[in-house]
Amino acid sequence: MTILVTGATGFIGGHLVRRLLAERHSDSIICLVRPSADTHEIAAAENLRQNGIRVIEGDLTNPTVSAEVPPQVDLVFHLAANTDTSATEAQSRVNDLGCQYLLSWLANSAAGARIVYSSSIAVLDRDRPADGPLRETSPCVPRTAYGRTKLRGEQIIREEAERRGYHYTIFRLATVYGPGAKRDGLFDKLYKLAKRHSLLARLNWPGRTSIVHVDDVTAMMIGLSQLPEAANETYCIATAAPTVGALAEQIARFAPEPASPVRLPAWAWAMGRSMAWSRSCQILAATVAQTTLWRLTLMVDDGFWFDTQKLQSVWNHPPKDLVEGLAEMLKYL
Repeated sequence: MTILVTGATGFIGGHLVRRLLAERHSDSIICLVRPSADTHEIAAAENLRQNGIRVIEGDLTNPTVSAEVPPQVDLVFHLAANTDTSATEAQSRVNDLGCQYLLSWLANSAAGARIVYSSSIAVLDRDRPADGPLRETSPCVPRTAYGRTKLRGEQIIREEAERRGYHYTIFRLATVYGPGAKRDGLFDKLYKLAKRHSLLARLNWPGRTSIVHVDDVTAMMIGLSQLPEAANETYCIATAAPTVGALAEQIARFAPEPASPVRLPAWAWAMGRSMAWSRSCQILAATVAQTTLWRLTLMVDDGFWFDTQKLQSVWNHPPKDLVEGLAEMLKYL
């Protein structure tokens, strides 16, 4: 089996390649890596080569992608993306046009293959107060350029499948944590705030947010890519759904000098939800504070809460322990 990985120098991609190397010979793995001046990406690409992995330089924002002839592949893990939720539409086009360019470059070499596409919970999102968890069948109302472009990426993967003769499995990922998680993400911000004893990291934020450890993600990607019943299916991927407040409290325990939590009453949070979803706040969000107010709704309401029943029907392996996973991640911050 020949496996192609995009995004191998990134957070999830790096963990995925390490797991693949532990299970199979490096000769079976090919990584499509963009030319970069970033020292971290250069070092990561060189590490791939040193492990005996073939590296193809290519740019998914360029229609030609790479000057190299595409390899014949049996399995593709398409993880390359701009995951910055504050990025503009133009800055996020690798998420949708990148899918189209990748498929065009692969052409017939992906016929008969399985393509595993890394999407996001942000393609679902919400445009009103939560009335339960999000499911695969929930309406898609992305409120960020990141979510909109990832949704278009999903659509491209589905629409091209029959014409190009491949199968796909789409992973709508909740917030992924673990060693190497991106700076300024939810976990990183909560930890930095906790070290400063900031009130924002001590409040009992009531919004439920689904999370999943990177080791669980990579295990699922490899496992489901081999399951016939997972072909041409989309899954909501998460292993836990704590409130933001409960997550912040767990993270604060790893701070040098943990501070006691501050608990607001339910009525105060109900008022906060009402304000966050009010017409005036939504107008403000559309003009000057879109990302800030979007994040606020996720903290006071169950904005990013997944129902994972469909996933559990095909995957019942025990997940990473949350406290253990946090300890592994936070020692690097």
